[in-house]
Amino acid sequence: MRIALTGHRPQRLGLPDDELDIKWTRIGHWIFNQILDVSDVYCGMANGSDILIGLNTCIIKERYRSISEEFEKNRDLKLHCILPCKDYNSSNKYYNKLKNEADEWVELSDEFYKGCDNVRDQYMVDHCDVLLAIWDGNKSGGVWSTIRKAQKAGKKIIYCPKEILEGE
Repeated sequence: MRIALTGHRPQRLGLPDDELDIKWTRIGHWIFNQILDVSDVYCGMANGSDILIGLNTCIIKERYRSISEEFEKNRDLKLHCILPCKDYNSSNKYYNKLKNEADEWVELSDEFYKGCDNVRDQYMVDHCDVLLAIWDGNKSGGVWSTIRKAQKAGKKIIYCPKEILEGE
């Protein structure tokens, strides 16, 4: 199964910029559990939720390298990093880790242009079987736009439970 994620950036979720900060733990655990039995993870490389799915994929890949029997299903887990343009979000502290761990690194454009994020989002919807959505319920912004793309394409969407997003 191929999974892609759409999710908000830290500011919209009221979370710190560092995706490995303890305040991201609940969302991180949810993501981890969603990708345990998949073959391919598509990471959009934006700050926040995107980076977190990439990091969780790296953790699973590292674990099955050291304990292959436990993660037999994930032996062939692939991380696909899909960037809207060259060097997108390269200032993120985990950018190089993800670039080094990625099985596929796709830069859809040489330069940033208005709307390149939408092209990346459509690419991810086109290549996934299931879309994970870390969505605050507001019908505006890139996450909502990507959810609509997935709905139109007939993709299964799994929403992060509100109690996880709200820290209840």
